[in-house]
Amino acid sequence: MMKRAKAILSTVFFCLLASVALSADAQTTGYTKLNVKGRVQLEVPSDWTISDAEQRRRVKEFSEKITGVAIEHVASLSAQSYPAPSRAFVRVSFIPMEPPLTQADVRQEVQANKQQVLRDLADTWREEAPAMWAGMAKYGVKEVGRPRFAVEIIGGQTALIISYGRTSTANAAETMRVTQYHVPLGAEKALITLSHIEGDPQATAAQSRLKSSIVIR
Repeated sequence: MMKRAKAILSTVFFCLLASVALSADAQTTGYTKLNVKGRVQLEVPSDWTISDAEQRRRVKEFSEKITGVAIEHVASLSAQSYPAPSRAFVRVSFIPMEPPLTQADVRQEVQANKQQVLRDLADTWREEAPAMWAGMAKYGVKEVGRPRFAVEIIGGQTALIISYGRTSTANAAETMRVTQYHVPLGAEKALITLSHIEGDPQATAAQSRLKSSIVIR
């Protein structure tokens, strides 16, 4: 699983400062339904800010600048609570996978030895994360606590999960909880990143509602 873990987690560590819209698919009361490339559907509060393609491209370039690592993808969706400083974020990216890894492959690996899958994720994170934190440290961002690793169903699909805390870019006394959901879908994976300020009831409730709305095809 270690090689697969590296493939699953590749290029994800440097897309953390995105705070940056896709056109709305439909409106519900208080929420906007978004359909991202026909593969991920979710709902965000209607007063959130949704970034346009140019903003998302700038975030990619900024991430490359602070890490010195080339990033092969631009987020397909980036949205945040408003007004600034934002308290909650969601980002969706689609990243090529080589070799391909299907949902059936992931389920088989997890059923065979879930603890080994989690150990491989943790080992890969420990190998790759220092470069991320070194880049973030240039902007005063520090790791808070220890990362968590899990396997969970989200949007009807099996996801490999990494969750970690970092200091908020707006207030170093606050912790931003970042949770990455890596969802292999064959030749590509969906990377769904949810972030919110810990201890903020409104931000926590918004993220819980958003997560429950996700459907992945």
